[in-house]
This record gives sequence, structure tokens and C-alpha cells, in this order.
Amino acid sequence: MNTAHEIAGDILAAATALAGLLLVFMGAVSTAYSSYETQQQAAVLPQFRRRAWLAFTGFILSVLAAVCALGAKWFDSAGLASISAYLLLAGFLTVVVAALRAVLDVN
Repeated sequence: MNTAHEIAGDILAAATALAGLLLVFMGAVSTAYSSYETQQQAAVLPQFRRRAWLAFTGFILSVLAAVCALGAKWFDSAGLASISAYLLLAGFLTVVVAALRAVLDVN
């Protein structure tokens, strides 16, 4: 059995799960920001903008990983499977950084 084909399916599942998790995180960030009064929003904007951009970056990396994994399965390409694995790892790293920033922003 071809290992590129096998790992591409696993990466596809992990990447779509991560993308969904990040959509939920972005929704929570947006809701938390909206809960501030208009006068307070300017003071907290940099923190929330940083969190949102980190989550969005992870989301895009996850979607790209899923697309590459789907291509790897479709074309049975070990190269595309490797690219999708690297993109997924970059997405995981972005999530770790976003989580760390959220923890550090808590006073």
C-alpha cells in the first residue's frame, strides 16, 4: 500500500479539524471583542487583532494543508503529501503561538 496515499487521508482529516477549531476560536475572539463598550474597544483592539490574525493565519495554513492532502490523494503524490504535512505542522505551530499569546494577554 502506498504510504503517501495513507498519510494524505490522515492529514486531510487533521487539517479540516484544525480549521474548524480555528473558526470557533475566531468567533470567540470576535464575540469577546464585541462585548466591550465602544469607548473601551480602542484600548483592547491590538490584543484582539493579534489573536484574530494568528487564528486566521492558522486557518489558512490548515485549509492549504487540506487542499494539498486532497491533491496528494487524488494524484497519489508523495510530494503533495509532504507539502501538506509541512503546512499542517505550520498550522499547529501557529495555534500554539495563538494560545500562548492568549494566555500571556490575561492579566
